[in-house]
Amino acid sequence: MQLTDAEIREILIKEKKRIRRRKKKRRRITLLIFLLIILATTIVFIMHKDELGLFNNRGTIFIDPGHGGEDPGSHTDTRMEKDDNLSLALEVRDYLKRENFKVVMSRSDDTYVERDKRGLMANEASADLMISLHRNKVDGEGEGVEIFIPSPADKKSLLLANNIMKGLVKEGFSERAVRAGTLVSEDENYPENSYSHMPSCLVEVGFISSAEDNEIFDNNKKKNAKAIALAIIDTFEELYEADE
Repeated sequence: MQLTDAEIREILIKEKKRIRRRKKKRRRITLLIFLLIILATTIVFIMHKDELGLFNNRGTIFIDPGHGGEDPGSHTDTRMEKDDNLSLALEVRDYLKRENFKVVMSRSDDTYVERDKRGLMANEASADLMISLHRNKVDGEGEGVEIFIPSPADKKSLLLANNIMKGLVKEGFSERAVRAGTLVSEDENYPENSYSHMPSCLVEVGFISSAEDNEIFDNNKKKNAKAIALAIIDTFEELYEADE
C-alpha cells in the first residue's frame, strides 16, 4: 500500500515530535543530574567549609584553653579551671569564625597538651596572634583579670593584652594588671609566651576562688567571649589591616 504525501508528512511530523520529546526528556534528566551534583557539592562544602578555610581568610588566630585532661589546673570543690578555659575558648572560637578568621586551638576537648608544645603549635599554624586562656586562684582574697605578655615586653603583645583587658573590664571584671614575664619574675616567661613567635598573651580570666568573678564568668560567658574576640579583631586590624 502506497502512502499518500499527506500521510508521509503526518508520519514525519509525528517522528519529529517524538525526537523533540526525547531530546527534551534528556535535557531534563541532564539538568536534574546537574542540579543534584550542585546540591551535593554545596552540602559537602557547607559541612567542611571550616576545614577548607575558604571563608576563614582574614587571618589565623591560635587559642589555647589552658590545662586539660590529667591536668585540671586550679580548682575548687565545685569546678575545675580546665573546664572553664575550654568553655570560654570555644565561644571565642565560634565568634571569630563568624568574622571570617581561621581559628586553630591547642585542644577542643578535655585533652592533655604539654605546655611547651602549645606555643610551638601556634608557630606551626602560622598564627597571627596567640591567646592562652586561664583562670587564677589564690588561697586568700583575690579577684580580677591579670594578663601576662612575653618578656621583654613588645608593643604588639602589649596592644593585644590591653585590648583584652579593656573588653573584660567593661563586662564587669576588675582590672588587676598587665605584666611582662611571670608572676614571680619579669625576666622569665610562661611556656605559652616563651615558644610562640607571634604577639601573644596569657589571660587569667578572673579568680576561680572568687564567687564574684565566677558569677561574672558564668552569667556573662558569651559577652566575655565576645569581648575577647573583639579585642583580638581590633588588635589584628591595627597590626595587619591598617595599611590595606
